[in-house]
This record gives sequence, structure tokens and C-alpha cells, in this order.
Amino acid sequence: MSVTVTYSATFGNYSGTYGPDGINGWNGTDGLFTDDSTTTVFSEENGFLPAFNRLFQIADHSGNPGAFAGDEDPDPIVDLGFWGSLGTFSGTQYASSGEYAGLDLGFIVEAADGSYLNYTFFASPSHTIYGEIGSITFGLGLQQDSNGLYYFDEELVTIDDLDTIGLNGGVDGNGDVIDRTTGLNDTHNIVNGLKDGDASALWAALDAAGVSSSTAEVLGVSETTEAELELAA
Repeated sequence: MSVTVTYSATFGNYSGTYGPDGINGWNGTDGLFTDDSTTTVFSEENGFLPAFNRLFQIADHSGNPGAFAGDEDPDPIVDLGFWGSLGTFSGTQYASSGEYAGLDLGFIVEAADGSYLNYTFFASPSHTIYGEIGSITFGLGLQQDSNGLYYFDEELVTIDDLDTIGLNGGVDGNGDVIDRTTGLNDTHNIVNGLKDGDASALWAALDAAGVSSSTAEVLGVSETTEAELELAA
């Protein structure tokens, strides 16, 4: 099993400070995450994902607080009934963005091939996200193409093949959606976490699969365009 992390040529260009509070960006050499032994607070660690927390939590999300795109799931596990008429609650993508001090940062979650991302809304289990995640891309300047699919003006880093590391897709062994309140729904923990400006669940999943801070430190250079991380079974 493996995950592919692709860093853009401009990934390391955002090491400065942002806004009146001087929020720190990230150093390209720290990759996704590099441990800082002086703290146990995720947002105070080094690397892109902790910086995402710092910036996304205080950003203005009025442009896109979170939305689905792509084909809707024709056969969701949870039937939304009446609630399904009130909006779009599934797709092959889920994306959100937020602007802070001129930095328009966002993420796009892509469902694995043949899968969909779903939100249960008020159907039981309520307000729960499920579906198999294939990849997550972080970037600047979230846009939609003529088909309504999301992309970035500037991609920063993409994490591919997340469907190979044993995430449960938010579904238990009986094929039922795992309630968000259990804390055991990997998809909800990751996607809802990112929406709320918290990438710690994503990093925890990668870390549990065998990606260490030292691995990220070696691979996370701005000149690196593609690096395959061989993950433990």
C-alpha cells in the first residue's frame, strides 16, 4: 500500500508571516508535518498541515464555506428523504476555501474511483460525512470549471491514494454509516476537520499508516514534484 504526495514548485514560497497578528506560514523543507519537540499543540508544530490550521481557522470562508461538486451518488447508504430536496449533499468532490491576509487557501477532497462523498444532513445518523476518500489537494484560489468541478489557480500539495491505507470510508462492517459522534468515522473526522480548519485527523491517519515526521522532513522540499511514501500495512 502506498500514498503519493506531490508538492508543487511553489510549495515552499509561503514561509512568511500573514496578517496583523503575524501568523506563520510554512517552510517547504518541513513538508506536510515536522515535529517540534517544544510543543504538543498541533497548530504550533512545523509543516504545511499545522500552518493550514493556523490560517484556515481564522480565514473568511464566505466565498465557499464548503460544497459538493461532481456527480451525485445515485444510491446513497442513507436515504435523505425530504431533506434531500433542500440542497446537494453528495458528489465526487467536497471543497472549501478561506481568505486571510491575501492568502486564499483551500482544499479539495476527491472521492476514490467509483465512490462518492455524502452528507446525511438531518437523516440518521445526522450531520455525518461518509464515502471513500481517494485524494486531497490543497491550494490557492479555488475555482470551478464549466462542469462545476473544483480546481485551484495554484496547487500546493496533493495527497493521492488515500483509499489504500485502510480508512473505513465512514462505513462499518455491516455496511452502515458510522455516526460522527462515535469518533470512529475516518471520513467525517478528516473532511469535517478540514472544513473547521483542523488537519490533525488527516495527519493522524497518515501517521498511523506509517508516515513519520522524519519521512515528511526528508521528502517535503519545494523542489520535490512527486514522492512515494511506502506505508506500513
